[in-house]
Amino acid sequence: MRIQPIAATVYLAPTKGRRYLSRRSAVRAEARALLDRKYPAETGDESDGFHSWHWSSDEHLQRVYERLARFIGAAGRREVQS
Repeated sequence: MRIQPIAATVYLAPTKGRRYLSRRSAVRAEARALLDRKYPAETGDESDGFHSWHWSSDEHLQRVYERLARFIGAAGRREVQS
C-alpha cells in the first residue's frame, strides 16, 4: 500500500490565516479572529490580583459572536451560489 495525494475541499479563514476541513470550523474561527482583533484580551497586573478579561466572558459579545458567525456563513453560501 502506498500513500497517494488526493484533492479535497478546504476552507480558508483569512483573518485567522488558516485552512479548515469543514466550513463550519472556518466560519467560527473567522468570527473569533475578527472579535479577537476588535476586542483583544486583557491581562491584569499584581495590583488588581491578575484579573483578566476576554470577549467570550461577556454575554453580549457571545451573542455578537454567534450573529457574526451566522453572517459570515450566509455570505459564504451566497458567494458559492452566484
